[in-house]
Amino acid sequence: MLIRLLGPVEVEREGRLQPVRPPQVALTLAALAWEAGRVVPVESLLARVWGEQVPTGARRTLYTVITRIRRELLKDDGAVVHRPGGYLLDVDESAVDVSRFRGLTFQAMAEPDPAPLLGEALALWRGDPLTGLPGGWAERARHRLRDERKETTLRWARLVTGRDAAAAVAALSPLADEYPLDELLASALIEALHAWGRTAEALAHFARVRQTLAEELGVEPGTELRRVHRTLLLSDDAAETVRGVVPAQLPVDLRCFVGREAELERLAAVATGDPAGTAAVCAISGPPGVGKSSLALRWAHLHRGHFPDGQLYADLSTVGSVDAAMILPRFLVALGVPEAQVPSGVEARIGLYRSVLACRRVLVVLDDARGADQVRPLLAAAPGCLTLVTSRSELSGLAVAAGASLVGLDVLPDDDAYHLLAARLGEQRLMAEPEAAALIIRQCGRLPLALAIVAAQLAQRTELPLAEVAADLSRAGADLEPFAHSDPAIDLRTVFGRSYRDLPEPAIRLFRRLGRHPGPHVPLAAAASLAALPVDRARELAVRLDRASLVDMRTPGRLRLHDLLRVYASEQERAADSRAVRRGATRRLLDYYLHSACAASEACYPHREKLDLRPRARGAAVERFAGQADALRWYADECVALPALLAEATEAGLDRYAYELAWAFAEFMQRRGPWEQILRVQAVALDAAGRAGDLLAQARCHNSIARAHARLGGHKEAVGHFDQAVGLHRLLDEPVLEAHVELGLTVSLAQIRPAEVLEHAVRARELFRRAGDVIGEARALNNAGWWRAQGGDYDEALADCRRAQRILAEFGYAQGEGHAWDSIAYILQVKGDFAQAVAGYERAAELLRGCDDLHPAAETLVRLGETQLRAGDTAAALAAWERAAECYDAVGDAQAGKVRERIAAHAPPPAAGR
Repeated sequence: MLIRLLGPVEVEREGRLQPVRPPQVALTLAALAWEAGRVVPVESLLARVWGEQVPTGARRTLYTVITRIRRELLKDDGAVVHRPGGYLLDVDESAVDVSRFRGLTFQAMAEPDPAPLLGEALALWRGDPLTGLPGGWAERARHRLRDERKETTLRWARLVTGRDAAAAVAALSPLADEYPLDELLASALIEALHAWGRTAEALAHFARVRQTLAEELGVEPGTELRRVHRTLLLSDDAAETVRGVVPAQLPVDLRCFVGREAELERLAAVATGDPAGTAAVCAISGPPGVGKSSLALRWAHLHRGHFPDGQLYADLSTVGSVDAAMILPRFLVALGVPEAQVPSGVEARIGLYRSVLACRRVLVVLDDARGADQVRPLLAAAPGCLTLVTSRSELSGLAVAAGASLVGLDVLPDDDAYHLLAARLGEQRLMAEPEAAALIIRQCGRLPLALAIVAAQLAQRTELPLAEVAADLSRAGADLEPFAHSDPAIDLRTVFGRSYRDLPEPAIRLFRRLGRHPGPHVPLAAAASLAALPVDRARELAVRLDRASLVDMRTPGRLRLHDLLRVYASEQERAADSRAVRRGATRRLLDYYLHSACAASEACYPHREKLDLRPRARGAAVERFAGQADALRWYADECVALPALLAEATEAGLDRYAYELAWAFAEFMQRRGPWEQILRVQAVALDAAGRAGDLLAQARCHNSIARAHARLGGHKEAVGHFDQAVGLHRLLDEPVLEAHVELGLTVSLAQIRPAEVLEHAVRARELFRRAGDVIGEARALNNAGWWRAQGGDYDEALADCRRAQRILAEFGYAQGEGHAWDSIAYILQVKGDFAQAVAGYERAAELLRGCDDLHPAAETLVRLGETQLRAGDTAAALAAWERAAECYDAVGDAQAGKVRERIAAHAPPPAAGR
């Protein structure tokens, strides 16, 4: 009879197996057999069978179970004997397989050749010990028995590796899976694989164990495992497998490479700055055509001496992410592994690749990867190695999982773009036509690939003037044909298309809509409007575009497109979308800008008249502003797109959008400039209003044009437009709007017909009074006071201006109150009350700057400085003028230079040195 515990609990008698059931019976027999020949206390038996919570009646059940064991299992071959305090299984120790196993392993220690007895002991195992039995004791016994089997197998395998390596591998392999962190077991398996002639698999297994130790415990292999690995590498088979081959796979370096000094230094720092014992990974990302591959290859060639064991290169642009590991056989063969020894499985290939790279310094360049998953199997994990990855996509996943350093590329600076052309065409050719060269650089958007394509065309035709090419590029406009090439690798459309086609369909639709936006940055809500998407959904898709380097989202809430990518997006939209779809996108974009600009106007200039807006198109978003500062930032960012928006509106026959948009931006532009742009914008708006027959819009345009001319000193032209605006408002019976124009007219009229100025100020006041516009009447009262002061009637002027100031303060109209304080301070200054004048100017400047009326604020600060200088406070005067210059700077007014000249003239000389 043999009681078997090394597997399912069974009783073997004359070659026949009798399963022991149910679990209570099996546990009781196992607990007694575990200590055969020794008394097991009843409490221990109860705990082993039922666990810590022994149920009531368990003792009675135990007696029944023991009776069954005696009758049905032991029969005449043994007995369960009751002893004081417990029970004893009275059988020979060899009748229990656990005891027999332990006896054989003990006897083997005394044998010259222990292997046969150890093999006999291992042959007793029939599966997992105490298979299926529940409870804590059974689990503890299983754990102990597993460890004993592992140690015995390890002893046996080391003994037989020299004579039967295949058997040793067969025994050790399942245990290596079961104990992946056991380095002695791994060492034995590696030695057995090598002895069996499977050196490549031995190296691969070392790499897997090393990776597991690093991931699970954060440690490198111990002394024994490293010793085995070194022995393996120095063996004849290993030498035949991996030594003596130095791959040099880098493609040719770009002879005309220029710039990128900061990025080259960053890569060098990554390669040399990583902690000892680690491998470096660096990922270069950026938009298509920006020169990622050129940068990687330039650095690789410059520093290949740091990698004496070779340089590997793979172009991943045509390799699917699932099949990236198919590059591994090529790498392994390049590293000296015979093709016949390359494993068939992906994991085995990865393991062998990492093992072969161990103790080597190799540079791996993975070019044009689609994503992090594609390159992970190809990373060189050995210390001293560097993996350099280029990708059109952001590879933040590599930074998280592999500690990669990320280097982002943008277009070249102007100087480097010039040097790129010079390197290819010769600097003399560029110096002969500097303006044309600058235009070519601008039309190429400083994108290296675009510059290289144009330079190649010019290099082939040395007689072709640069000006002619620059003109062709300008005429091409929204067309990439000048950048076409027969080689798809450098055809700009094809290069852009690789990133475009990798996108999911919703992101593709959003991208091609972005080509319709004319500005350098696209607000997120504008992008959502173009695609008729909720803003949150547009944000999700924009992030996809950003990760693909087709847009740049470094500025929160804004998307930036390179000019040539914008052209590509427009081409794709024309090819994919109908005219009606494109017109709908334009309408939504214009609605976004019109409704957002009106919301900004209300936030910044609450006393300004309101437009009677039509409902915006379905799918058009609108900005929500947190306050004046938020709205002013939006105005400043979007003003640059206004001329192109008006052109798009008029081209689409949407004239009303043109003149309403011009009005919605007008007050911001009047306060900030540039006034030349106001003239251009309002001229387009005036033509559109004329085509639409909208007289009120025409009057508004004339008023805006007049104000801009006045700012530029064209007072005669200003008066002409003011007069036309007044006439239209009278025709429309709009007395309040007429009064506003009358006030504006006084500034220019004072320069050409000063005797008429006060008459117009008084008329404006009367118009406001009749209409019940108290704020307007107060503004006109201040205006009249100012002109009375210019005529020398200071007392009445001061009374008018003080009264105006009180009314405007009461109604919270800060801009008007600021102008009133400026008038009051001027009169006080003339009357010689410098202290009160200074206080008035300070209050005026505070109010005007607070409502973003910076040009009048600058003029006020200039007068403040003059007053302080007359009062003898030169330091305060200089400080006031410096503030004035800052205001002029903010609106781009050249007066800032004149103010600083005044500062320099009055500044005290520097103290003489000793």
